[in-house]
Amino acid sequence: MAKDLPINPRIVEQLARATVKNLVDGIVELITNSDDSYRRLEELHQNVSGEIEIYVEREKYGICKKLTVKDKAEGMSKKELQKAIEFGGETSGFTEGRSVRGLFGRGLKETIIALGEGHITSIKEGKKVSTRLWLDKKSKKPQYDDELLNREESIIGRDNGTEINITVTNDRIRIPDYKKFKEQVTTHYALRDINSASNRKITLVFDDLKRKRKNTVYIKFHPPTGEKILEKELTLPLFGDKVIIRIYESPTPLSYQRNNPYGLAGILIKTTGAILDNQLFKFENEPAAYYFFGEAICIGLEERLKKGETELIDQNRGGLEWRHDYCSALARIIEKELEPLILRKKKDLQKTPPREVKESTKKMLRKLCNILNELAKYELEDLPEKPVEPAPYITDLQIKPEVANIEIEKPRIFSIYAPAELINSQGKQVKIHSTNSYIQPLSTSLNLEKHPKYPEQIWYKYFKVVGREDGVEGEIHAILGSEKAIARVKVTSPRKKKKSTRLSPRKGGLITDIIPDELDSPPQRVYYRKEDGIIRIYIKFPSVAKFIGRGLEGVETDAGRLLLAELVGEAFCRTLAREGIEAGKFQVIPGSEFDSFVIAVNELQKKYLHKIQDIIINWRFK
Repeated sequence: MAKDLPINPRIVEQLARATVKNLVDGIVELITNSDDSYRRLEELHQNVSGEIEIYVEREKYGICKKLTVKDKAEGMSKKELQKAIEFGGETSGFTEGRSVRGLFGRGLKETIIALGEGHITSIKEGKKVSTRLWLDKKSKKPQYDDELLNREESIIGRDNGTEINITVTNDRIRIPDYKKFKEQVTTHYALRDINSASNRKITLVFDDLKRKRKNTVYIKFHPPTGEKILEKELTLPLFGDKVIIRIYESPTPLSYQRNNPYGLAGILIKTTGAILDNQLFKFENEPAAYYFFGEAICIGLEERLKKGETELIDQNRGGLEWRHDYCSALARIIEKELEPLILRKKKDLQKTPPREVKESTKKMLRKLCNILNELAKYELEDLPEKPVEPAPYITDLQIKPEVANIEIEKPRIFSIYAPAELINSQGKQVKIHSTNSYIQPLSTSLNLEKHPKYPEQIWYKYFKVVGREDGVEGEIHAILGSEKAIARVKVTSPRKKKKSTRLSPRKGGLITDIIPDELDSPPQRVYYRKEDGIIRIYIKFPSVAKFIGRGLEGVETDAGRLLLAELVGEAFCRTLAREGIEAGKFQVIPGSEFDSFVIAVNELQKKYLHKIQDIIINWRFK
């Protein structure tokens, strides 16, 4: 007589925590679930919004207590939700042939169990169902609220969709600051196709409770700049499966680290519905390999997974199981295509070692970096805090930030946002007033304009508020017809400023160095790389090569000095323009974003280019 093998429920928690090791791992699972749901609707030729919203709360020391992910996709019936919380239950449609990622049927449950406890709410065809899911502390068994699940209710006028609210109780889970977290969600290899898709709208709302600051941003992944140098169809030896491989070469090295899902160098291993891995294989420690990125689309791999060959995939979502014969064969044919490209690049980098820049030129560049950092510090300090961006879709009148500390006598930017429907019914004129005479809005009446990013959905306007007395508190009211939005404000003492010291390029600052780059066939004259703060002068660009040579030879001549000043000024002013536009200092004309950027660059060049020229033209080379 056969009996089922007893399974200790502790294995559920172990599997969950092995898969979801951090907050981004969980977000990957939930976003791909939402994307799968939208895909199923699209395969039925239904129109979808593609909206996926992520909400996180960050407390002191990087503690995250709440995570919410919601979509407007299919939604679930009671029966479907019951199936969705079955551990290992296949609900995505993968095994029926759909191109989706939900292979193991564990993503939703694992994420909730690994992070803490979750509340799932779903609406489908006018019916709302919900349940709670958690891990019992004593028995270590995953449990759900059966009574809540059975309370199906009718609901009218609400879109289909699902909302996952997770209370994070796992004290090992930490969340980085807004900038880092946004970068992780944007660049995680498993989300790149979703984040770059035109039919998806991913919004991140990051609430920093310690700083009382809420950031809302539209997540969009932009692939690295590069030239396609290879595209071909390969056949996998012994298995006969077809693999389409595309490889691009970047003008500068890209980030890469083994087992780091955010690296931009490497070959993405794809099926038609998912990115499963990112690899440089045996070249992972070769600097010349970091110039290459691309994709290998493996149709046969997808078919094998649909047939149940799950041993090809790491069970903890760590990519492919590269020790498997099939995966090893795949690695070998990709390595074979990469190897000559990397060897050629390695020879190019070694063939002509960069000529040393003269010490007198280095000294001038160090001084120039110091001056640029002082100018940048002045320009960026002069900027108010960046306006908080709205979500792509809002339903009421809003002031951002909703809570703010403002330094005495230092104006701060606030933003008013209104949905287009409200403008149609209430008009576009907003009245602004303060409940405290020592907290003064510098504008009392504004006419809202279409938002440059969301012209069909949102109207907006910026205004400034200044505090006249330290310690006072009050509210700023914005009134549009019968609608009102409120922001709470407190005036604080000015921050103590350190003594003015010139920034050392090697100790930080916006510009850390200015160097010649001997890249063959560069795509541009000059490039500022934000990751390392270096301005690179591409001396093999035709118009540069006429006047500046290896090791920046030629910068001592009149033509060389003028060209160097022009190149450095271009990179510097373009960088400041981007910062200023994001902060709302420069006006962005709806529909003419590029022209607005050029205007901002021109304004900054009028302001700073002559200062850069003064240093370079008057420098005494020895």
